[in-house]
Amino acid sequence: MPLINKKSSILKSEITSTIVCPKCNKKQSTKIIVSGRYKHFLQLPLISVGKYGESNCTNCNQNYQLEDMPNDIKLAYFELKETTKTPVWHYSGLILVKLLVILKIISRYS
Repeated sequence: MPLINKKSSILKSEITSTIVCPKCNKKQSTKIIVSGRYKHFLQLPLISVGKYGESNCTNCNQNYQLEDMPNDIKLAYFELKETTKTPVWHYSGLILVKLLVILKIISRYS
């Protein structure tokens, strides 16, 4: 079992009303998902690694990764990614380590 590894979590997802699925030509069926990756140490999130995205059609189950997305879906993905913030809990391990160091320093001088 590795001590340090990567995990991901879904940050935001949205079904767009203007995008038509390239495979089945159905409107309002394309779901765009923005996920965030983070590194963890013993299941405690340390630091955010970045965001990535994918899209899938709820009608025909066609999946696209970011590199394979058609331009109109990619544009909607980047708009959704701009409004998505990285959650604070992705940095909770780093915050905890800093607090422990500060407490150790304070306890030494008091």
